[in-house]
Amino acid sequence: MSNKRNHERLIALFLLGALVLNYPLLHLFGAASLWLGIPVLYLYLFICWLVLIVLMALLMEGHRGGERDTLHTNHRGG
Repeated sequence: MSNKRNHERLIALFLLGALVLNYPLLHLFGAASLWLGIPVLYLYLFICWLVLIVLMALLMEGHRGGERDTLHTNHRGG
């Protein structure tokens, strides 16, 4: 069951990434404005990219931690 839930969360994360990196939102940040000397579009892209990577790492690490607990519990029981 946990594997199915993790699979569903990865699909949702992919869809979120496709949404935030698609034309309508990119167009909002595509104006020629700067923030601290950096184009806003570049900041938006790198922040979205970083957030997606962190969320995927947390998702996968949580899944691996569950596997470790299951293996550790099975080893003690057997």
